[in-house]
Amino acid sequence: MKRTAILLALIICTLPVIAHAQNADAPPPGHQMLSSPDAFADGHLAALDKQVSLTAEQKPKVRAVFLDEANQLFAVFGDKAMTQEQKQARIQQLHVATQSKVWSLLTHDQRKAISESPAPPRPVT
Repeated sequence: MKRTAILLALIICTLPVIAHAQNADAPPPGHQMLSSPDAFADGHLAALDKQVSLTAEQKPKVRAVFLDEANQLFAVFGDKAMTQEQKQARIQQLHVATQSKVWSLLTHDQRKAISESPAPPRPVT
């Protein structure tokens, strides 16, 4: 009985470690659209289109930028050589670069609409 209790206690203590190890390669919170690069690109494109009404000419260009970011994000998440801090820094660099590329594809009025819109609420963690 005593052995069973000790064994049970050890199993319970190791569950959080196992769960963390299984989620080590999972995308960080807020990146649920990372089921695939296409889902990421399509989701971001739809959100931006809703916000600024992209033209038919802008949509494929903007989608290509988001798709490139998604492919690079997938590479970062799968890179076993990078530390979590390095991954977070790289992700931030990718977001900034993508924002700059998308910004350059928008018209003055679209940029103004983004600048005047309230910031989206931050997810609760």
